Amino acid sequence: MATEQTAATEQLTASLEFDVRLWIDEAVRSGQITDTGAFISALIRDYQERVRIENLLLEGLASGEPVAPDAGFWDRKKEALRKRMSK
Repeated sequence: MATEQTAATEQLTASLEFDVRLWIDEAVRSGQITDTGAFISALIRDYQERVRIENLLLEGLASGEPVAPDAGFWDRKKEALRKRMSK
């Protein structure tokens, strides 16, 4: 028997500018978004992903001297990846 797990939720109260609240309400009424909570959750997940990507980019920038790719740069990268994947 399969069991379905759902994420625990917790209520959060937030104050929004009037025009923002009107926009969200209209988006729910028109079916663009399912409900306010789902919309806010999606915004937060998108923000979390953006922060994760920014951190990876900053980590890459701090990882060493920059490399200027020449004509064979990507070919060498692909070949090194092929060798690594075949092991």
